[in-house]
Amino acid sequence: MIEPPSDQPQSIGDLIGRAFRVYRRHLPFFFKILLPPTIASTAGALGLQWAVTAAMSGDAAKPATIALMVGIIISSLIALLLSKWVLAIRQLAFVRMTTGFADTYPEAHAFTHSKRWVIVALYVLSIVTMSVVVGAWAIAMTATYSIINASPGLRVAGLFLSTVGLIFALTLAVLTTLLVFSVTACENQSLGGYISRASELTMAGLWRSIGFGALMAVTLTAISYPLSLPVVLLSLFDIFQQGVAASESMLDTYRMPFYVMVISQCWESIINMLLWPVIFIAYGYFYYDLRLRQEGLDLARRLDSL
Repeated sequence: MIEPPSDQPQSIGDLIGRAFRVYRRHLPFFFKILLPPTIASTAGALGLQWAVTAAMSGDAAKPATIALMVGIIISSLIALLLSKWVLAIRQLAFVRMTTGFADTYPEAHAFTHSKRWVIVALYVLSIVTMSVVVGAWAIAMTATYSIINASPGLRVAGLFLSTVGLIFALTLAVLTTLLVFSVTACENQSLGGYISRASELTMAGLWRSIGFGALMAVTLTAISYPLSLPVVLLSLFDIFQQGVAASESMLDTYRMPFYVMVISQCWESIINMLLWPVIFIAYGYFYYDLRLRQEGLDLARRLDSL
């Protein structure tokens, strides 16, 4: 059984550290839950990558071969999306369990599985939100260059301000998106209620939320780059082994062997299985901490238990 979260407010470093400790302490349990959909996701990604690479290389010239490639691409894409969906539901069950809103994993999974269509809608909305933010930034950039033509200095200032605005807007969007999934795992509301609730919690502790997101990003970057290094070295070794010249177009001269593709995809899946659950759990702890600070959640839960 996973120990409940602390009823004392924690620093953002303690929250992230606790997520890593809990995941490491119960690693066999988490791997047992995540391994089957991760294998399916890896197989789907491999099939999709292989079929697209083969189709672009010109090997698939016959109509029958093209039909086979299209079938592999469609089936691989379906397997990839379904497995990612299952992974999201199971990782949100971890959030509900680690924050103490469920005593066992089956109980937590039953709740998050009942929210499966809400999770799909939230993923779609998050993609639309990011696209709108980036599109607004592109429009602002275009307007800056078309309106401000007096001096290069004004254009540079406009570029700087629009870039700062993009970073700030994306930061808020990412923070709210990750927090809304924690709200979905722990509360029972409508789709609009989840978004409103996450936005309220984020804005009420805005600078703390930004600090948590920044520290989380730095921590994940510091961990993910060294973990990805073996695959990068393997790819570079294969490039040099095939004698690809630096002056040539790599897309025209280099074709990744299938064994390198398999190793790279499997290694990436392992890294994702190590990092993404920690991200979900850490944001679950952060959601719990925000409610402790803003609503006195510990007192409310003790009254409910009485």
